[in-house]
Amino acid sequence: MRLSKNQVIILLLILIGLIYRLILSSNNNFIFNMDNARDMVDVREMVVLQKPRLIGQTTSIEGLFYGPGWYYLLSIPFILSGGHPYAAILLEIFLWAVGGYFLLYLVNKFYGRMAMVGVAALWIASNYILLGSQYALNPNPILFLTPVFIFALWKYLETGKIWANLLAWFLAGIFFHFEVAVGVFMPVILLLTVILAKRWDLFKKKSFYLGVLVFLATFIPQILFNLKHGSSLVKAILDYKSTSHGDIKTASLPRIIEVYNGFYNSLLPTFMNFEFFTKLMTFLFPVTLLIYLKKFKKDNFTLITLLLLFVPLVGVVFLKLGLASWYLNEVLVVSIILVGFVFFVLQKISSLGKIISVILVSVLLIFAIKNMADYLKAFQVGDNGNSVLRNELAVVDYTYQKANGKNFKVYVYMPSVIDYPYQYLYWWRGLKKYGFVPKDYAYLPNKPTYISQKEKLNTGSNPPDSGLVFLIKEPDQIGQRHLWENSFKNLPLISTENIGVIIVETRQDLIQLQ
Repeated sequence: MRLSKNQVIILLLILIGLIYRLILSSNNNFIFNMDNARDMVDVREMVVLQKPRLIGQTTSIEGLFYGPGWYYLLSIPFILSGGHPYAAILLEIFLWAVGGYFLLYLVNKFYGRMAMVGVAALWIASNYILLGSQYALNPNPILFLTPVFIFALWKYLETGKIWANLLAWFLAGIFFHFEVAVGVFMPVILLLTVILAKRWDLFKKKSFYLGVLVFLATFIPQILFNLKHGSSLVKAILDYKSTSHGDIKTASLPRIIEVYNGFYNSLLPTFMNFEFFTKLMTFLFPVTLLIYLKKFKKDNFTLITLLLLFVPLVGVVFLKLGLASWYLNEVLVVSIILVGFVFFVLQKISSLGKIISVILVSVLLIFAIKNMADYLKAFQVGDNGNSVLRNELAVVDYTYQKANGKNFKVYVYMPSVIDYPYQYLYWWRGLKKYGFVPKDYAYLPNKPTYISQKEKLNTGSNPPDSGLVFLIKEPDQIGQRHLWENSFKNLPLISTENIGVIIVETRQDLIQLQ
């Protein structure tokens, strides 16, 4: 099958973005902090100890959990790579490319090639979108699967194809597994789209209700967990509803302003922190939208996109919750699409509008190239931060090499207390590269078990004890490190090494001195 000229352009743009992301994440140059290390620890339990899960991480509501969809998705790169954390980043980059193809295909089809090029500049160079593909966290797939959802829903409205209906409903359900604050609006958007597109005939077809069943099926793991644990999830929801945080709140001007400010503060990094462009788009969008509604023939793609913008933004006004940026992931993606919408309307209204559109696309391309160049320059300098995998692995390697093939103990201070990154890395790196894990590795000695069934994991060989204790100290952001250090003040200090901002102390174990 021969590719069309537009398809070739789209694939070349995606290729540029892929190369850019692979360069920036190469040499383990990506974030591996408490959140994604915790996920890897949980996936390790699923895969290595063969313990399938019915729930995912905890939500902000006590006792309520995400579905396990993210863990099962993450288990694919875990299995294929033998547990390498970089495989999770490759998964995110792959999803970025898939979502990007559908996004650019739809923008090109409805808004034209010039609009598509402008949207591609944002999809490739956006700070927020880039972070989503360089950081393995459960809400991030929503960024990349939103264009797939839009495509499936649009295809369903246009053709009534069963596969498109099933895919749209499946994604609507699986989004709950990634972020509940996003998922709650997806079935509403799906139903409103069918109604506003005046496709009443779809409600009369069995295939539509088959899609609803697929949506409900995505909740089977949580339902089973709920039945197994005495309706604990239902109780958590009811307990939350009984508090002031769980009520639907009346829309007020301060709340509307709060939501708008939260949206704008997330939109700014989505638009590469290009403040002039961001403000200009927030002005031009309502103007071009009014022109579109008055003068243009309506299309289902734009309808879906507008609903994905307005339904969540209006909906969160009435919910008593803070506005984290990842609660708006689907909104931020369609905001990029709507930049193409603005360019499209400007081109169509007048010759002046076309000139303005060409200028804006050109400026956007120049800014995108500069933004990418800045990131590549920063990559060459390197990041000495404590949550970058490259630096964490350097710390792990240092302790093994200092122990010279013998066993040792290692304890970690992190402001988050639980040392998930090192709990995972000493198991993975230790076994893969050195053949054993330390005889003890924790945030403090003699602590109760905080990693489920850690004792059942393979520990490798058992070399002679070196008598060394390593203390890994991350930056003291909360001023509590001295309390942790008191537990080791009697251990004789042998040496201190700085690895980036991380301090590694080598001390003598008192047991070896006796």
